[in-house]
Amino acid sequence: MSTIAVDAMGGDSAPKEIVKGAILAKESGVNVILSGDKALIDNYLDGINIPVIDYPEVISMEDNPARAIRTKKNASILGALNLVKENKADGVFSAGATGGTLVGSISVLGKIRGVLRPAIAAVLPGLDGDTILLDSGSSLDVKPKILLQYAAMGSKLAEILFENDNPKIGLLNNGEEESKGRDLEKSTYKLLKSSNLNFVGNVEGRDFANSKADVFVTDGFTGNIVLKTMEGTAKLQNNLLSNSLKNKLFKPLLIPVKNAMKPAKEKLDPDKTNASYLLGVSGLVTIGHGSSSAEAVKNGILYTHRSAEKGFINKFSNTISEL
Repeated sequence: MSTIAVDAMGGDSAPKEIVKGAILAKESGVNVILSGDKALIDNYLDGINIPVIDYPEVISMEDNPARAIRTKKNASILGALNLVKENKADGVFSAGATGGTLVGSISVLGKIRGVLRPAIAAVLPGLDGDTILLDSGSSLDVKPKILLQYAAMGSKLAEILFENDNPKIGLLNNGEEESKGRDLEKSTYKLLKSSNLNFVGNVEGRDFANSKADVFVTDGFTGNIVLKTMEGTAKLQNNLLSNSLKNKLFKPLLIPVKNAMKPAKEKLDPDKTNASYLLGVSGLVTIGHGSSSAEAVKNGILYTHRSAEKGFINKFSNTISEL
């Protein structure tokens, strides 16, 4: 049974919602260790036996990540990451500042050999199967070689998660033609085309709705906007549909129709998975939304736990050298 270290001070509603989520995860059979302000955390544990290590400092969204990692030695995310480094935990889940988690992970765990920059990989729902988007927020300004490495890491992630031996890689662009895009996309296209990856060419935003690619590769600026736009659109569609059903549907039919639609609604709900992978660091690290509820935290921890059980990180060790 794997153990997941949780950054209890990371998130908009920390530590209350994080601790509640950790309790739910423990009740689901996952070993959890909380890292954060022990005095505050104990107030919410309500006698539940979850170990707590006292790292009371918090890296906020406003902090400069590199400076905060140097000056806040007792930051909660560092405590969680150190548990992995010391082999006391098998993975870390944090809903805190992404920059702090990224810089902290590099500082404490280090990068996998050959990796230029880590990437945040989000797993998104699709009609015929899930897809992977990376980078979804770690590096805003990248070079073509970095995108090539992202493609390789995304391909390996698809192999592990989807049990697909030859996942399709698409380069997110503003058109399908090879000549489309900025210099970044044009140069990256050439690298991907000459690589040993299953590169299917340029893909567009609308292709997330079909099976044109298993992995969508882009820079962190574009990827983060795409991710949040999709989440906002999914929420809008759910609300519009719910309101339409309430106003137009014959009331006795409302409950069975809502029940029939529940699987689709849950598939579009980020709280049901609520974890993206930080790929390229020497340890299993997942990142949740800052607005994570207790339910979202629970699912993020369970998601991290399942990845640890699969021996996730060991399968990435030779990814870059195989390019």
